[in-house]
Amino acid sequence: MLESPVTVRPAAPADAEFVFRLTEACMRHYAEETWGQWNEEITRASFLPATHHIIQVDGRDIGCIALEQAADHLVLQKLYILPDWQNRGIGARIMRDIMAEAGARPLRVAVLVVNPARGFYQRLGFVVTRSTPERHYMEWRHDR
Repeated sequence: MLESPVTVRPAAPADAEFVFRLTEACMRHYAEETWGQWNEEITRASFLPATHHIIQVDGRDIGCIALEQAADHLVLQKLYILPDWQNRGIGARIMRDIMAEAGARPLRVAVLVVNPARGFYQRLGFVVTRSTPERHYMEWRHDR
């Protein structure tokens, strides 16, 4: 378990390269396994500073979250943590904060079928609401 404080700051345009490299480190293998290729252009285009936040430990950038707010639910687009910082409780800590923010609104996430993150979300109380050959669509509700 991590002892240092975990902080989250709004992303800025200057974070684009960090978020790209982070996404590549966390998702390239799963993208290639799912689609047979990694698409740098699509990955770079997915960074929108308005929806992204940078996760830090002791002022060091170690991850990002991207959260979209709809009228009646939240959609977690990204929760990526650099591999060297994974399995230290950081993701769970961030998710508990997001779940508290969601309140009564459902929180939704899509996980690639080949990505073991499904188990992480299930441990937090998410359930699979539907699946496709590529993705599991999961939802957490406060009342479950």
